[in-house]
Amino acid sequence: MPAPPEKPDTSPSPQLRRNAQFALAVFLGVLLGLLAVRGYGNRFGARPSEVVSHAPARLDLNAAGRAELAQVPGIGVEKAKAIDEHRQTKGKFQSIEELRDVKGFGDKTLDKVRPYLIVEGVANPSVNTSAGELEPKPAPPARSTGVKKLQLGDPPINVNTATLQELEQLPGIGAAYANNIIAARPFKSVDDLDRVRGIGQKTLNKLRPFIVVK
Repeated sequence: MPAPPEKPDTSPSPQLRRNAQFALAVFLGVLLGLLAVRGYGNRFGARPSEVVSHAPARLDLNAAGRAELAQVPGIGVEKAKAIDEHRQTKGKFQSIEELRDVKGFGDKTLDKVRPYLIVEGVANPSVNTSAGELEPKPAPPARSTGVKKLQLGDPPINVNTATLQELEQLPGIGAAYANNIIAARPFKSVDDLDRVRGIGQKTLNKLRPFIVVK
């Protein structure tokens, strides 16, 4: 009886098996890489495509409410309350620098909150969008009004009768503050100047040697 014919060998060749193993390894490597990128993106609260960080929105110091101000880094609830009370008693802020007159605001705190605030168009730090960091602009040079300022030992000025130009001779007083002083007259005492818009306790202490009320 003749032997049955042999069946052809249909198993893949060693070369094909190696190619299939290599393709599988590449696929798994790509898959793991995508999962890793996605995991790191979620870990930092952003998708992998989000590569530009955004600068914080700046608040108008005169228009923002207590709740909004309290969210600013460096302010909080108590300082927000103090800012609001200052606005109600002293009037609107003329510049961010006037925060020095608010309780709790020293140089360190002022530097911390400055990038987040704006006052009626006053220049604020610019944003470096490429780095996502805040970089303060250099302050513009002060413009001279041509008025000679008083020095210690000079005769004091009567703030109830002084002209606009005479008031501008006072240290720290320009045309805007001089107009505010005139609008708030008469004064019964030097201490009454703390109700003038823009003049806080610090400025008033600087003015004391140079003013009288008659």
